[in-house]
Amino acid sequence: MTPAIQIERLTKWAEETTPFPTGIEWEWTGDQEDEAESQAFLGNAFLGALGLMFIILLAQFNSFYNSALVLLAVILSTTGVLIGMLVMGQPFSIIMTGTGIVALAGIVVNNNIVLIDTYQEYSQFMPRIEAIVRTAQDRLRPVLLTTITTMAGLAPMMFGLSLNFIEGGYSIDSPTALWWKQLATAVVFGLGIATMLTLVFTPSMLALRVWFSTYMRWIFRLIARLTRGRGSRAARDWELRRSAKKIRSPEILWEETPQMVKPVLTEQEAVKAAE
Repeated sequence: MTPAIQIERLTKWAEETTPFPTGIEWEWTGDQEDEAESQAFLGNAFLGALGLMFIILLAQFNSFYNSALVLLAVILSTTGVLIGMLVMGQPFSIIMTGTGIVALAGIVVNNNIVLIDTYQEYSQFMPRIEAIVRTAQDRLRPVLLTTITTMAGLAPMMFGLSLNFIEGGYSIDSPTALWWKQLATAVVFGLGIATMLTLVFTPSMLALRVWFSTYMRWIFRLIARLTRGRGSRAARDWELRRSAKKIRSPEILWEETPQMVKPVLTEQEAVKAAE
């Protein structure tokens, strides 16, 4: 039984049974107090990091939606960290796991920045839905390579494997490896979930914005047509768009120009032309 579990049991017993007389207050000191201070510090640091990220993203993208989308991917990536703790059977360490979450946020932000920046560049030259598809296709290989190499590099640390390159051999769960095990687990599992968010969730949310704005525009035009009558400008624009969709694209056929045939000149005409 770990000290954290024992402290939780004693705290529950002291709060429910209240064995102390009225007027007596109690609190945990020592390691528990230090851990609570570290938890508060990391919580404030994480919120401060998210705030600075939002300001930088807003300055780069000039869009509240894209900036909030990147931060939402960072927050959702912590789901992978919790899954990793459950799968590996590790307790949630405020210091090491929290540091792993902060390190994970940097990787997630980097992948989403590159993805959205590519989308904004493509959307200037093609329809937005097509730009989203092309962006997901182009960024698939770089994001997967970054994820696979990072997870493969941290996998030995996650399993507590230490290699002795000088004397040879290896060890499992040495004291040094145990210290970094929770941080590596947080990054590996969190990065796996964050990759799915980057390649699936982020493009889906970008497409959702396009579809929502398109449908809302159609609804407003339909309401304007119904409320203002058929003679209004909105109704005429609506009819013109419907008529334009029924017309097929014109087919242009280019005729080959005949080659110019040079006239055959007689000897006398050639002499006159030369003069």
